[in-house]
Amino acid sequence: MTRRPGFYDEGIMLTGAMRVAAGQIPHRDFHYIYGPAEIYILSGLFKIFGTSLLAERLFDLLIKALLVTSVYAIVLSYCRRAIAIFISAVTILWLYGMKEFGIATTPVSLLNLVGSYLILPAFVGRVSTRRMFAAGAISGIAVLFRPDTGIALAGIHACVIAIAIYLRFKGTGNRLVIFASTFWPYLLGFALLTIPAALYYLSVAPLAAMLEDIVFYPAKYYHRGRYLPFPGIHLKELENLCVYLPIAIAVISLYALATRLRARLGDAARLDKIPQPQEWFGFLVTFTILLIVMYLKGVVRVAPLQMYLAIVPSLLLIAVLFQHQSSFPRPVRISISCLFWLSLLPAAWSALHEVRFEYVWHSSVAERILSSTRNAGPGTETEWCKMANPLTTGFCFFPEEDRVHAIEFIGSHTHPGQTLYVGVSHHDRIFANDNIIYFAAQRIPATRWSHFDPDLQNRYDIQMQMVDELERNTPPYIVLDSEFELSREPNDSSKSSGVMLLDRYIHDKYQPSETFGTMSVWQRRSP
Repeated sequence: MTRRPGFYDEGIMLTGAMRVAAGQIPHRDFHYIYGPAEIYILSGLFKIFGTSLLAERLFDLLIKALLVTSVYAIVLSYCRRAIAIFISAVTILWLYGMKEFGIATTPVSLLNLVGSYLILPAFVGRVSTRRMFAAGAISGIAVLFRPDTGIALAGIHACVIAIAIYLRFKGTGNRLVIFASTFWPYLLGFALLTIPAALYYLSVAPLAAMLEDIVFYPAKYYHRGRYLPFPGIHLKELENLCVYLPIAIAVISLYALATRLRARLGDAARLDKIPQPQEWFGFLVTFTILLIVMYLKGVVRVAPLQMYLAIVPSLLLIAVLFQHQSSFPRPVRISISCLFWLSLLPAAWSALHEVRFEYVWHSSVAERILSSTRNAGPGTETEWCKMANPLTTGFCFFPEEDRVHAIEFIGSHTHPGQTLYVGVSHHDRIFANDNIIYFAAQRIPATRWSHFDPDLQNRYDIQMQMVDELERNTPPYIVLDSEFELSREPNDSSKSSGVMLLDRYIHDKYQPSETFGTMSVWQRRSP
């Protein structure tokens, strides 16, 4: 892994965990567009092991290890060992090349795979009550990480069970009875994980705050603020192949399903019975539906990270298709072989980009461990690693130098009881913002809006709230980050709202104190 903390996505999770540990409630006390599981788990880990980036990274590593192990175990149950090893290696390359830590994508991907695997016996026999209960509980846990994908996973599983029962039994009434008797343990497991959490939240916070963060804002503004078109494929950006390979794999899988289903219906017409499907037929049904739904979720912001929930099931599908390629005509066999080997290319390319980055910036954890006994590193890094803060506890993670100086300044000029505001140089246009400084300095954000998104903090009504909170909490220093000034995407993050209320307030109440590259620290003026 890299020694560079993630200033945005990873910072959002770390700062959210810090706010939860301080007694704040997501949505009620701070803007948060994900489920609560990740930040509550991190908050618990910090209470047990101490507040440190290392604790979060080790938890992230555990989840990634479980994901790779699950990929290997699932593929091995349907394919040769060599295929399972190959697909596991591709998964590792993607996890490394993504360079994302602490986000909910990895645990959700793990839950998607395990939950879907549990219901596969429905295509060849009756699924045990315990197994269905476990699958429902896993979907419930997925909701707590990401409500959108968790609810989608439950819907996918309901469709898969319905398809399995339809293929194996005759008579509408009979099918409905069998579906109800099969699916009720799933619903029970799902309810036991989601309803108590929902009731607890409603006992301490209004429903409207949660709906605004995770339903209304994304529904209205996510496409406008974060849209990215389908990328081109260039020699320097071969990782973008991952956007198109799942489509091709889904098409091949649908073809395989159609041919198998047509043959089965023909047998049924001749034999006047419904033949039992092959076990790998159910695998194709389940993971094709999972792939399609998760792919559709990512088409707003088309990029490798947003497609990861579709990439993993696509790898499992191509593995099983490759194992059974002899069942298909020669053109299909050739297509399956090409897709199988091509699946390595974007993952390896993405990983090579990360290797080069870490080599150039000397930001690899492995390099730090191996070189720690031979040299002390640059002066700034040496002094930074001597400091005691959540980024250096247990292992020295080293942010960009501008951030290092800003964190050091805030730590030495404020005390833990004071709040902090980290904003951008111009609040009329929002692309992203720094969240890692809050966590590194262990200063609670002065407003509920520590996580910036387009069409949110550049609105007049939100800036009115932020000004009111800054006036009430009066942080002695604020940090303004100008590194996103040149960031331009074909969406609302590149557009100015024309709202300058917050900028005028900052210039009226604060004065420049120190500048560290893209980071400027402002001090509150004396009354």
